[in-house]
Amino acid sequence: MRIVLAEPADAPAVMDLITLCMEELLSQGIHQWDHIYPDISFVEADARAGTLHLIRENGVCVGCVSLDDEQPDAYAAMPWKCSTGRAMVMHRLAVRPDRQGRGIGRMLMDHAEAHARQSGFSCIRLDTYTGNPRALSMYARRGYEPVGQVWFPRRELAFDCMELVLK
Repeated sequence: MRIVLAEPADAPAVMDLITLCMEELLSQGIHQWDHIYPDISFVEADARAGTLHLIRENGVCVGCVSLDDEQPDAYAAMPWKCSTGRAMVMHRLAVRPDRQGRGIGRMLMDHAEAHARQSGFSCIRLDTYTGNPRALSMYARRGYEPVGQVWFPRRELAFDCMELVLK
């Protein structure tokens, strides 16, 4: 397995992956994603922009993440530790539910952090749903520190904004 940049033709397969993840999260009572966000328009835009990275296994999209420098407006109020330099933002990290626990998420995270360093970013920022303890734990284990919380529409709980300052 290797990580490649998605092409626009990959958007339906990536959306299928995200839908599987959304359904799995909902089955666990985690209302992180819904039919409005993320939808195919986000995936298509990421693929066109060259910011959508994916992993295939035997031709099947098993993991993806979007990496860019676009921060939601709510990030402006956060007390980020990295106040100088460029911040890379990680969006929509997803691993196919039947492939979780096999290191794919770790591969995507390793790739994201290497990509940020190689691209000259000073830090990585993300937000994750406070109702998703597995995601919160994974990011904390990797050294991402919470800096505050934001709220997004149609969500029952806040999202923790987290940051990893690159050395």
